[in-house]
Amino acid sequence: MAAGERARLRPAGARASLGVRLGGFSPAPPFWEEAPGGRWRAVLAGQERAAALLGAGAAGPAARVYARALRTAVAAGGTPPLPPALARPKAELHAGLALCQLRLGLPAAAAANAGKALALRPGHLEARFRRALAAAAMSDLEAAAADLALVLREEPGHAGARRELRRVRGAARERDARLARRLGRLFA
Repeated sequence: MAAGERARLRPAGARASLGVRLGGFSPAPPFWEEAPGGRWRAVLAGQERAAALLGAGAAGPAARVYARALRTAVAAGGTPPLPPALARPKAELHAGLALCQLRLGLPAAAAANAGKALALRPGHLEARFRRALAAAAMSDLEAAAADLALVLREEPGHAGARRELRRVRGAARERDARLARRLGRLFA
């Protein structure tokens, strides 16, 4: 519809209709002119939308929405260091993006985002778990085991961390056994 156009609206099943004339459009204010509260509302709305997409199994679109929300958070947050009230949602965004990147098979990027979440909130267990998963996917078994041990120290009932730690320790034993066989042949 353009300014000045008229339209007739009739709800489904209704006999009466409503006439509407569009007077004009009022543009949204630029992002940088909004109050900080409005900016953070946009960040939180993006986080909710990304979580919903991720819950629906759409990791790629969720990653794009998380990345957009992170860019908005950077613009809305001001200069570092962020106050704890702003650092928490930004850490959650980084942790969510790390999960998306793990599901997309991008462990290096996932490790970087999980590390950023941990820099903002050192006690973020899910970010530490995701960094461990990323390290294991990149065959950095010692770093993965260290992160998983920290997760289990904080939350002993974390089933995913316990299962992954068993898998990582098994992979490290296999790697060490292969190395021992190769060195044995070398010096035999």
